[in-house]
Amino acid sequence: MILWLVGAVNFVLLTASVVANPTPEAPGTWEVVMVLGSVAATSVILWRLATRPFVVEDFFRRLLLNLLTAFALPVIISLAVASVRGVPLMLSLRATVPYVVFVPIGLVGLVVPGRDHLKWLIRALWIVGSAHAMYLVGLYLIQTTDLFDARTVWLSRITFLDPRTTLPLFLAPGILPLALLGTRRGRLVKLASFGLVAISVLAALSTQTRSQILALVAGGGSFAILYTTRKARLASLGWSVGFARGALIGLLGVVVVGGLVVAIPPTRALASALALRSQFDLDNGRIDEEWVPAFTAVVDDGVPGLLAGIGAGESFITASGEERTYVHNLLLYTLVYYGLPGVLLLVLLYGCAGVGLVRRGLATGDTRYLALAALLIAMFVYAQFFAVHKLLSYNLMLMLILQVLLRPRAADGPLPSLGRKA
Repeated sequence: MILWLVGAVNFVLLTASVVANPTPEAPGTWEVVMVLGSVAATSVILWRLATRPFVVEDFFRRLLLNLLTAFALPVIISLAVASVRGVPLMLSLRATVPYVVFVPIGLVGLVVPGRDHLKWLIRALWIVGSAHAMYLVGLYLIQTTDLFDARTVWLSRITFLDPRTTLPLFLAPGILPLALLGTRRGRLVKLASFGLVAISVLAALSTQTRSQILALVAGGGSFAILYTTRKARLASLGWSVGFARGALIGLLGVVVVGGLVVAIPPTRALASALALRSQFDLDNGRIDEEWVPAFTAVVDDGVPGLLAGIGAGESFITASGEERTYVHNLLLYTLVYYGLPGVLLLVLLYGCAGVGLVRRGLATGDTRYLALAALLIAMFVYAQFFAVHKLLSYNLMLMLILQVLLRPRAADGPLPSLGRKA
């Protein structure tokens, strides 16, 4: 019963995160649905605690749980600093809520039994992510009058039409199907799965957002390295051999995909449009315009600023004189608004999650864990160049990944030491 309830909530929340406005000014219908989803997750946890308390016996799960809980302190301090500085409460909450509203979704993994949970969660990510990718491609086809002219494609950027083009959901069908490598699935299933990868790549190209393409490359390359490292470990060839093979496969994959993109006229026009963008503005001016002023704002606050940040919802002044409350870089944003302790906890959280997924993948032989680790890397890379980390969908995906890791160890069976063969 718990498994079905959690699976339904996960699917509904992912769907709502696509339909909802990525940057809502005020709560709407779908925002309420997402809040209710977190309330439902909290109810499941409380019910389980009341009926049968659970014990977190695994070291990685305890560490991950402690890190997730500890991040509440920088958030509370940031809200307090904002209050002292006179930042309106609604602005502070709008800046904070996306990062904390889905924490119960992650914690509900503590009480979800059975390996089927992983299957249904990945399916939800595939289905909703594929719908998002196809929406992006459809929007591009409708918007662009000449699919073969690079300049027309460049001037028809769909990011000007809908903020949903920046959502990270399309990354899931671009990376998770890679887990089918080496499995005994039929050719038709594998062909359909890699068709989803192609749609995801096309979706990233259609937005002309370079950070999305970089994220896909990072995720695909990471999976190749993790997969070949596992194979080398099973064959007693050593980690370095697996890493080298994975890096080579990843490079060949980029070359092959790049060759196909250039060989097909419509996608060649998209690649040319990306080149045009880079010629005019390689980094979108973010380093001098935004990153340096944001870093200066926290440094100018001295030790209090470095320890606690400038306060949730507080604005800083960009080089052009614009007031801004977001930064196109997750680590820098965390430093500005949550201080060095926040940055440390964030890095540890992502690192622990990545290690935990890889550990489970290597120990159990289940490549789905390696694919989830690659997806986490792709999301992290994307968030270093775009303010996607402020979106509800990004934080929901992050908590769903943590939900997998927080599941009871018995769901996978005992995990052997990384020094032993699986």
